[in-house]
This record gives sequence, structure tokens and C-alpha cells, in this order.
Amino acid sequence: MKPWIKAGLITAGVIVLVSTFFIGNQAEKAVVQQGSFNTDSLYIVSVLLGASLIAVGLRIKGNNKNKAITPKNSAK
Repeated sequence: MKPWIKAGLITAGVIVLVSTFFIGNQAEKAVVQQGSFNTDSLYIVSVLLGASLIAVGLRIKGNNKNKAITPKNSAK
């Protein structure tokens, strides 16, 4: 894959995690003003989404064109 796809996934994961923090703070303020609003599920889903995007971005292996081309079954 292209390196910008890997960087994009990692960046998206970081953005999700950071935005979860800010949205959570605003939701906590709204809870105090309006009544009951369950923010626990918001935190759980957002943190899992951000962490999975970062994990997928880190697991993607890029195509390295500088490698020597050798057959897989060759004896070394």
C-alpha cells in the first residue's frame, strides 16, 4: 500500500481519540444542564474506533522497492 494510506489511518485514529476527549467534555457539561445522557457508550465506541484505526495503520506493510528480488523457495 501507499505510505500515505498508512499515515492517513494513523492520523484518523489520533483525531478520533482527541475529538472523543473534547466531545466528552461537552457532553458532560450538557449532562449537568439537561439531565441524563449516557456518555459511557460514546467513550467506549470512540476509543475502540480510534485504537483500531491506529492498529490497522501500524499493521499495514508498505511495498519496499529496494528489496532484492529473490524467489521464496531459494536456498540461501
